[in-house]
Amino acid sequence: MAAIGQLAAGVAHELNEPLNTILGFAQLAQKTPDLPLQTKSDLEKIADASLHARNIIRELLIFARQGKPGRTPVNLNQIIMNELKLFETMCAKSGVELKRVVDSELPEILADKSQLRQVISNLIVNALQAMPDGGTLTLQTSFDASSVKFVVEDTGIGMSDEVKENIFLPFYTTKDVDQGTGLGLSVVHGIIASHKGEIFVKSEKDKGTHFTVTFPRQQETVSKEYGI
Repeated sequence: MAAIGQLAAGVAHELNEPLNTILGFAQLAQKTPDLPLQTKSDLEKIADASLHARNIIRELLIFARQGKPGRTPVNLNQIIMNELKLFETMCAKSGVELKRVVDSELPEILADKSQLRQVISNLIVNALQAMPDGGTLTLQTSFDASSVKFVVEDTGIGMSDEVKENIFLPFYTTKDVDQGTGLGLSVVHGIIASHKGEIFVKSEKDKGTHFTVTFPRQQETVSKEYGI
């Protein structure tokens, strides 16, 4: 996995400079007065494709830079609520009902707040993409004696057994070329593993998908970290 990350970072850096040049000149050319309509259309396509490619490079760099997380006490409920606020408008436009079932007594965990936001955001985006005709998105938190858990569940198109077996592999995707790189869930898996957590998926075609993420409770994490 480390070798793949190094390769991804190298490719991303090599592509960045020529891509920015293409995008810059396309945007500059768009400002030329009295351009023919066809030329305007072609330049817009070049700029859009360049922006899409730049987004792919950004995802490659995120994947390549996965490292040991910084650990501070964080409230998972708060992170989930803050992330959901960013998606409320998108859910409303897509006909997706949001359900929040959070445990108010949820204990804090030791984690990298920024990386947890990335995990939650990726899982929400994945769920929304699985519900093009609307549905229900549920986020739930709970805990037991050894772990803190959160669930992201959708009522979307679901996955086949083959897809479930491969979804955490880097660059694996069932989406169209212009809709993803296949890195999102791989990044999610890597971040969770670096926190000594686990992620489980249940899914059935045309019935939806259920992701469960577990993290060790704070005291257990501290004990493992310092050999107590």
